[in-house]
Amino acid sequence: MLSIFGIIILLGGAGYIGIGLSLHGILTDISNGCRNRSNRPDVFSDVTDYFDPANPDLTQYFMQEYETVTFESREAGLNLSGWYVPGEVDGAAVISVHGIGSCKYSVVNLTQAGMLNKAGYSVLIMDVRDAGDSDFEDGRSAIGNEEYLDVLGGFDWLQSEKEHTPDQIGILGNSLGAATALIAFSQEPDLAAAFVDSPFDNLPQIIREELSREGYPQFLYASGLIAARLRGDDIAFNNPHNAIDNANGRPIFIVHGTGDTRIGVHHSEQLGQRGIDQGADVTVWIEDGFEHVKMVGQIPEEYERRLVSFFDQALR
Repeated sequence: MLSIFGIIILLGGAGYIGIGLSLHGILTDISNGCRNRSNRPDVFSDVTDYFDPANPDLTQYFMQEYETVTFESREAGLNLSGWYVPGEVDGAAVISVHGIGSCKYSVVNLTQAGMLNKAGYSVLIMDVRDAGDSDFEDGRSAIGNEEYLDVLGGFDWLQSEKEHTPDQIGILGNSLGAATALIAFSQEPDLAAAFVDSPFDNLPQIIREELSREGYPQFLYASGLIAARLRGDDIAFNNPHNAIDNANGRPIFIVHGTGDTRIGVHHSEQLGQRGIDQGADVTVWIEDGFEHVKMVGQIPEEYERRLVSFFDQALR
């Protein structure tokens, strides 16, 4: 028979895991994401505060020619939705990956895509699983550890259906989409280049910071990981910084604002230092005062110049 002490331990452990299940459900729930569904590549607007009111004209980034496409994730049985915008020259293409609670209708992703398409690039603006018009799996984010397979499904589709070659395909991601893009880049050695805006460096650190940001004690970190595994999501299996470890000469460009209260700029600084330590081709652009993923809308000319220049050098 169990002692009283043993029973207390069991009850305490069950309670700890129960709290983890609750927190995991709250912090990874993306079932009600994806706003601004009136946006599409040929006409979109900003109804948030991403863009500087002095620069409201987004028409220069509208993409008149596009098609709605469906393709498979590298995880069998999942169909994903996207918009494919054809470019004008030399076959270079970029995959655009949205952040948590967002989707391909995001004005940020559409504006970035428009900047690239202006310069002649083809762009695949995609929804990962449980977002936008892609298949609904479980309504929870796996913090990039499943979604990267969706991105790589887009990479495969660009080759098989649009005849882009791997050395001409890059990836672009924002926030959690930046982390997802980096994980995909680390796992697929043929992806040519990665441009990421406001990424995080590693899962253990960002989870602890997210708990603090939401007002929970950090000692609940382990309970969240256990809960995720119980639900089939190993959310700490891959880390974005593995992209630098596995870059093998491929270029990475990182953007971050010092005013970011969602994902602190120290994450990009850590990634940059890791690049220096390993002699990797990593460029970090940090600007003072900008909030999370807002540089594209508040200094669009400079953002466009750096975005296009990076892919010009990497893919052309």
